[in-house]
Amino acid sequence: MFDLDMFIVAVYYYVSLLYRCRYPRGIRQRGFTPQLTDEEALTIAIVGEFLGLGTDEAIYTYFRRHYQAWFPTLRDRTLLVRQWVNLWVAKYELWQTILQKACVLADPHQVIDTIPIPICEQVRASRRRILRGDPLLEPDYGYCDAKDWHYFGFKGALRISWDGFIVQAGLVSPRPHDSQHLDTLLAEVTPGTIICSDKAFVDRAIQTALYQKAGILLKTPKKKNMAPSPFDMNRLGNRVRRLIETVGSQLTERFHIQQLKIRKGWTLIAKWYRKILAHTMCVWLNKLHGRDPLDFDGLVTI
Repeated sequence: MFDLDMFIVAVYYYVSLLYRCRYPRGIRQRGFTPQLTDEEALTIAIVGEFLGLGTDEAIYTYFRRHYQAWFPTLRDRTLLVRQWVNLWVAKYELWQTILQKACVLADPHQVIDTIPIPICEQVRASRRRILRGDPLLEPDYGYCDAKDWHYFGFKGALRISWDGFIVQAGLVSPRPHDSQHLDTLLAEVTPGTIICSDKAFVDRAIQTALYQKAGILLKTPKKKNMAPSPFDMNRLGNRVRRLIETVGSQLTERFHIQQLKIRKGWTLIAKWYRKILAHTMCVWLNKLHGRDPLDFDGLVTI
C-alpha cells in the first residue's frame, strides 16, 4: 500500500498527532534538548522495528545511511538510544492512546496468550551480569511447552483484541503456570467480555470464579478427560488459533521480541514497549486504510 518513504511520512504524521494529543505542552520542562524531536526519534524506532532491523545499532545505521537528509540532526547513536529509553513512558501512553482511538479496549471478544522472553541462554544464567539484583525486574527459569524449550528470562503476557490489537502487554515471571498470571492478563477487562485462550489456561475453578465474581467468561479448549461445560471453546477455536499464531509470529520474526539485547530492567521495559507500540501502529494503519489489520506484508512495498 505504502512505499517506504510514504510509510515513514505516515508514521511521523500519526506519531506527531498522538504525541500532541497526549502532551500538548511537551514532555520536557527542563534539561538539555535532544538531537532529534521526540516525534522523530519515535518514528525512527517504529519504522526500524517494522523493517525487522532488530537492534539499536542496526536501526541507527540504516537511517543514518539512507535518510540522513530527512533527519539532518541524527548524528550520535548513543544519544538516540538514550532518548529512546527515556521515552519509555511516552511509548506506553501513545500505545494506549491508539487503543482508545481505535475503540478496542472494550472489545467483547478478546484472546490471551503468553510468549517466552529470554534474556540469555540458560547455561549462562548463573554467571550472568545482566539483570542481577535489578530493582525493577527479576528473571527466572521458564519452560515453553509448545516448543519444548527451557529458557531464562520472562513471559510476555498478552491480551489481543479480535482485530489483532495488543491491548495488554505485561512482563511476568516465567515460572508459575499461565493461569496464575490472569490478574495481569485480565486487568481492567469489562464485565461481560468473552476471553479465549489455549489449554494452558484450563482451570475450571478459576474460570468459574472469574465468571461469578467479575462476569468474565474465560473459554478454553476442552481436554479429552473433561466433561462438557459452558467454558468450552468450540466454533471460535480456529479463529483464536490463527490470531495467536499470527501475532506471535509477527512479534518473534519481524519484531525480534525474543532477541532483546539488554543489561538493565528499564532498558528491557523501554524496548518491550517500543515493539508493542510499533506492532500496534501497524495494525492501526491497516485498519485506518480498510485493510486486513494483521496484513503487515502488504502494508509497505520495498
